[in-house]
Amino acid sequence: MPINPRHYRLRFLLDLSWTVLFPQLCLFTALKTTGCSYTSFSVIVRVLLHLLAVPFIGWLRICWDEYSNARAAASFNAGTIPRVRGKWPGNLDIAVKLVKSMHEDYLMQFFADLFDEYGVHTLNTRIFWSNQIITIDQEIVKHLLTGIGPESFHKGYYWQERFESFLGNGIFNRDKEEWRAHRQIARPWFAKERVSDFNIFEKYTDRTLDILSSLITQHGSTTRAFDAQDLFARFTLDTASEFLFGQSLNTLMLELPGQGGHAVKMGPKGSAIDDEFGSFAWAFEDVQVKISTRMRIGNIWPIFELFQDKTQKSNTVIHDFLRPLVDQALDKKNRRDDKLDEGSETFLDHLARSTEDRDTVRFQLLNMLLAGRDTTSTLLSFVVYFLCCHPEVTARLRTEVLDHYGHDGRPTLENLKGLKYLRAVLNETLRLFPPVPMNSRLSDNSPRAIPCTSLSTHTTNVSILIPPNTTILYNTFLIQRRKDLWGEDAEVFRPERWLSNNSNIKYRDGDGLRKMIKDPFIFLPFHAGPRVCLGQNFALNEASYFLVLLLQRFKSFELAEDSMPEGSSPPLHWKKRTSGRQRYERIWPKSSVTTFVKGGLWVRAIPA
Repeated sequence: MPINPRHYRLRFLLDLSWTVLFPQLCLFTALKTTGCSYTSFSVIVRVLLHLLAVPFIGWLRICWDEYSNARAAASFNAGTIPRVRGKWPGNLDIAVKLVKSMHEDYLMQFFADLFDEYGVHTLNTRIFWSNQIITIDQEIVKHLLTGIGPESFHKGYYWQERFESFLGNGIFNRDKEEWRAHRQIARPWFAKERVSDFNIFEKYTDRTLDILSSLITQHGSTTRAFDAQDLFARFTLDTASEFLFGQSLNTLMLELPGQGGHAVKMGPKGSAIDDEFGSFAWAFEDVQVKISTRMRIGNIWPIFELFQDKTQKSNTVIHDFLRPLVDQALDKKNRRDDKLDEGSETFLDHLARSTEDRDTVRFQLLNMLLAGRDTTSTLLSFVVYFLCCHPEVTARLRTEVLDHYGHDGRPTLENLKGLKYLRAVLNETLRLFPPVPMNSRLSDNSPRAIPCTSLSTHTTNVSILIPPNTTILYNTFLIQRRKDLWGEDAEVFRPERWLSNNSNIKYRDGDGLRKMIKDPFIFLPFHAGPRVCLGQNFALNEASYFLVLLLQRFKSFELAEDSMPEGSSPPLHWKKRTSGRQRYERIWPKSSVTTFVKGGLWVRAIPA
């Protein structure tokens, strides 16, 4: 019987017992088998024997694993994944560099440097002598996510363990039949007729733009600086909450960072504010950052939380925020004798009708709010960032919007399809800053050989061995910036790469649209396969609608770098790099579960 993911301490202690106590049992057995008397040894010798038993048995395990994996690779006629070779035992120096890079370097820079150093697209980090695969090979990702791959590669127990206190038994934290059941419940709420209803988008877009208009200074040439990342998070949360359970959380009605006398401070991800929503947002982001830390530490993370779950305080704030909504829905169901009309039923109503378990309903709701808030707000934040940095893109995009809608026309699902340049801007933003930059899978308890494009620069079209119970991290962020896939300008924001079928655009070898059509797995901002994002169309429709109305009212945008919280500006040493976007990046992109701008995206908008 597998251990419940909530009991992470028990799992860790059992692993520790296996590591420490099993060697002692082997020692006693070996002494007894050879006829040696344990008491005949001095105390010092006994202590040394016990101490040496642990690394010796550990070494034997490593040797056996390597022998087993070599035999499996030979039987499959598969290659083995190149290993990172650190200077310290167990690649401890690699782990230290990774942690340091997370705090000082550009997003995913440590992994990018490793792939460049070894000249490969897939590596085994072997931190603490454990297999952990990192890959930017699109063929491997294709196998993990499609075909028979999902039957052998899952989110897995360790993923669930890290997220259990936050996402519980929700759709993003379960596998196999339990996940399929959640998917079946959620699918109807993202049908075409629901995500094409723009009334909710209109309501909260207007409310958001009215807030921006209220920030216009007296001389009328610009707005006061505002944190666009925070504003978009409120916009998407209010929209998602009404879409999912029929009533908004109305976070747009509360004070913004820097407004109403509230002091701006650095939050776990962006900026923060001391009010009711600020507490919820802080907790919502804080728990993601702490879970991200668990993921980077690996399976030994419980050693740092043996006496206190570091997510407990933030989880309490989150669930206290949502609990009244869930209680209200369940109480309403219990008071209602007849079935609710299907047209007026909300996602929360449907959840309440399917179970009496308040925790289950709350976790399901939280999973959907996470997707509805963070992914779309991330997309909008980075679109506006690029509009600040590329005024020529802003001008062209605004011209397209005004040509289609004028200064006050409203988009529909049908006529949004005509905004080719808007979709190109969205795709290019998703390519450079995907909302979920890295994901993982855990292999089952059998060795697997899966196809890859190459093991080194000298081999192509081979298979690689994935050892049993191995974590595979696939890095969408770096796949979508590979120069061999996207061209030498892969790190440059160039929406035109998505318009290569337009006769007015000069063709280039490797232009994004034709490349992506040929190999869809080089562009995965919304995942792929059975677990492809259900809310993909909802997110794109929401972002597109918002940007159309934003560009009708504002003609350009500027970064307000003077308003950024202390410590959120890009480090000076980034400019010394000879490659990569960090040489000219003007914000500090980071990631927890999703991508974000450290300290927030501070912007001034120029009214039309």
